[in-house]
Amino acid sequence: MRINPLLFGILSLGAIGCSNWLSDPEATTNPNRPTVTTIDQLLVATETAQTQQYTSDLARTVCVWMQQCAGTDRQYRSLGLYQYGEDAYNGPFGGIYTGGGLIDIRTIEARADSSKDEVYGGIARVLEAMTVGIGGDIWGDIPYSEAVANTKTPKLDPQQDVYAAIQAKLDTAITMLTSGTGTGPGGADLFYGGDATKWARLAHTLKARYFLHVEEREGTPAYQSALAEAQQGLQKGDDMVSYQSEDPNEQNSWYQFITIQRSGYMSPGANLVNLLKSRNDPRLAEYFAPNSSGEFVGAAPGQQGSASISEFNADRTGPAFPQPIVTAAENQLIIAESAFQLGQTGLALSALNAERTDAGLQPVASTTLADIMTEKYIALFQNPEVWNDWKRTCLPPLTAAQGTTGGIPERLLYAQAERNTNPNVPLPSDQPVRNWNDPVGCS
Repeated sequence: MRINPLLFGILSLGAIGCSNWLSDPEATTNPNRPTVTTIDQLLVATETAQTQQYTSDLARTVCVWMQQCAGTDRQYRSLGLYQYGEDAYNGPFGGIYTGGGLIDIRTIEARADSSKDEVYGGIARVLEAMTVGIGGDIWGDIPYSEAVANTKTPKLDPQQDVYAAIQAKLDTAITMLTSGTGTGPGGADLFYGGDATKWARLAHTLKARYFLHVEEREGTPAYQSALAEAQQGLQKGDDMVSYQSEDPNEQNSWYQFITIQRSGYMSPGANLVNLLKSRNDPRLAEYFAPNSSGEFVGAAPGQQGSASISEFNADRTGPAFPQPIVTAAENQLIIAESAFQLGQTGLALSALNAERTDAGLQPVASTTLADIMTEKYIALFQNPEVWNDWKRTCLPPLTAAQGTTGGIPERLLYAQAERNTNPNVPLPSDQPVRNWNDPVGCS
């Protein structure tokens, strides 16, 4: 039986009680209404919610700011000029904690631990690292240590402490996933069908990803750790991709936005289109569609949409397209970057060429850091991780939209909904321009 992610996403929000003048048990008891959500239902809800975190609002924002996409109409044209309201990201910030976020994940962990199912518990801990990790990446200091406690106004943990806690969480997850104890979720797991080996490899890739995120502060040791973890990470065929189908309840969020909800708001970005054309890269036609003249044309930041601009490839943004979240390509390019920065140029070149071959490109005889980061910029199209790479290396070079000041944003404002209820969140005027792990900046 296939589990409907939307149904159990609703279940994860919990039961809502209300008074009723009908007090007879025969009138108030509904045998078809569940009172307890099962661990499998919570897992489906959580994985559905995390898919949204990694492929919806945040991914589209990064795509626009990193000039892989362009905002070409209304709110998204303003977004392309770095203009957005303080309330624009209430949903993604809240999603770290509720509606399939940290609260539900901790419930899964507790139930798995109670039943001594370490495989299930390990999967839940990887999901915790992912949901907290994207929050730390975007906002820096966030509630974590006090987030799921009887504290109405949880403190903001420093970003460096958040990353350290995530690394420890992933270490625990790997130990549990490789223990062989427990049966795990099986088919209730929308990502890997309960495959503990793939979840363990994913945990290693995530550890490598987060070590790179602190490289500007920690230098060589961060690259050494990232390389060691990536060498145990995702292999070809291990990609973590979203669960999608033609069912309206399970459609790709890019399809829902671009085709169903906000047609014309976003277009291919000129920077990525021109880069792919200059390289004769086969991914040009995989990502985008030619215009009516048969040409590939992208929009500049802030440019108004027009008929001459290309559209997104209909397959890539189709309802059933499984959106990449963490991939073997990313893992290979983490190896390439880390090895290059450690002076292991042979290993760096080997990893780069392995990814290029998988992408349909010819191998190269030598490489530079710019080559590696440009390849990763292309390979991770539509993935929020591109923003972290750019903030760390300032590669590929990007020029801010004309007429703007302050450069391309390097963090988001805290959600207004959180600031209104938590006095530990500073006013927008008191918030940093960049997070702790990004001390220099690219603008």
